[in-house]
Amino acid sequence: MDALLGLILIIAPIVLAFVMLIWFKRAADVTGVVVWLVTLVIAIAAFQTDIGVALTASAAGIVKSFPISLMVATSILMMTYMQETGSLQRLIVFFKTLGGGSRPMQVMLISLGLGLFLVGIGATPVTMLPPVMLALGFSPLVAVALPAIGYDPLTTFALLGVPVKVFVMEFGQAAGVDISLAEAGTVFAMYMPVITTGIAISMLWIAGGREMLFHKESLLLAIMCGVTAGGVAIVANNPVVDQTVLTNVYAGAAVIFVLYAYTKLRGRAIIDRSTLTEADLQIEASMSLKRASIPWTILVILCLATTLIEPIKYLLAVQLDWVVQVGTYPTGISTKILWQAYTLMFIATLASLPFFRHDSETLKRTFSTFAKRAPRPVLAAAIFFAMAEVMNFSGYTMDVSGVWASPSDPTNNMIYLLASMTSESLGTAYPATAAFLGLLAGFISGSETSAIAMFTRYHYEASTMIGANAVVVAASNGIGGGLASVLSPAKVQNAAAVIDEIGIEGEVIRYGAVVAILMTAAVAILTMLWAFV
Repeated sequence: MDALLGLILIIAPIVLAFVMLIWFKRAADVTGVVVWLVTLVIAIAAFQTDIGVALTASAAGIVKSFPISLMVATSILMMTYMQETGSLQRLIVFFKTLGGGSRPMQVMLISLGLGLFLVGIGATPVTMLPPVMLALGFSPLVAVALPAIGYDPLTTFALLGVPVKVFVMEFGQAAGVDISLAEAGTVFAMYMPVITTGIAISMLWIAGGREMLFHKESLLLAIMCGVTAGGVAIVANNPVVDQTVLTNVYAGAAVIFVLYAYTKLRGRAIIDRSTLTEADLQIEASMSLKRASIPWTILVILCLATTLIEPIKYLLAVQLDWVVQVGTYPTGISTKILWQAYTLMFIATLASLPFFRHDSETLKRTFSTFAKRAPRPVLAAAIFFAMAEVMNFSGYTMDVSGVWASPSDPTNNMIYLLASMTSESLGTAYPATAAFLGLLAGFISGSETSAIAMFTRYHYEASTMIGANAVVVAASNGIGGGLASVLSPAKVQNAAAVIDEIGIEGEVIRYGAVVAILMTAAVAILTMLWAFV
């Protein structure tokens, strides 16, 4: 494969996705299907991929998407049921009272603090928080964008550290040397004070533009919260502390505590009921806060129990693991279906039924609304994973016995060609590209974990060739993948679906692109400073 032509063909589907989303304002699921088909044709026609390999890889990608796509489905189900029973409205009334009526305080408290905590335990801010932000008076664009970007600050440690766990596995396989979770986490954590502060500032800009950004106290709150979250990440990943899997949980709790302490020191009330309307007061009187939060409380307990209690974790994640074999795909795909957050969210929803209305009419409305909201964002999440898997196995062939063989010409593999071109053409400047490759992979797949799986081996090999610190370079790729959350069509459409605003994804991504590119550039600069130390 000619290197330049190959690069153009690799980039073409990504450019097409941006054009469809931003200029033609197509929904993420429609865009995803078109871009997957284009990638499939390019892989088969130009990169000499066996048709059977390409189609099987697509199916495998859909199975690999389950932690994201099925999480989208079950989280939409939970939020829809909470809406129908009135518990979500009761929680929203409570959130309205937080922050003493200060918009910047509400953004930091809910989108950053609560968002960090939720994604840390395996819940999804892009499903849970858009209705809250919309009810607080923010526009649909802001209500979608803030939770999406709220995935970013410590994404590497989301879902009780799943991305960093995958990084340890992938890097260990590439280097042939085992590194501990804390060692890897320490490298990721070095970036966090800058990343979290930048994300906190960008949240204020998205929420209210220059007016909110330069409002009195706004920058102070953003810097205070960003440094707190980043600082907690460094402490939690210190080998002595060794709390990598709970980094997000601690960081979210710390941000909420710091905001509470700041408000108290300024002599203000953290809860301001003067903002409530007559309708809000009626909702408040209809249900206690404790009862309204039961689904989330059950979810938190389940997430912590299945992760921190080793016998339970071993039973669900190992002994009862369901390994799916997709056709002739080279390996079985471990789904850990009973341990995944989507299963826990479904169980939490079912377990909360006795505490709320569960008559046939309520359940009928719940499933009717769910059927309208869920399919498209689920498809969007799955199809981009399928596209990523086609890229991973581009150039592969299959013999008559069904065994897959890697391409004899390695440049027939899209991932290899992309990584090798950047490393060979840039030399010692190569580390600066790692974060941007991660951003690209995160946009394609909608997952930092996938970005880590796609490029870690190539970053290790390229870094070793030029004498760079491979852990630092590969980690920056992962962080770039995390920063793609606000660009991820799957995550953005998930958030839009919950508030019935599918179609605004392109506008959200246009705003998010500015933040993602600036923050990725900051990561690239830090990587260059640390890669050769």
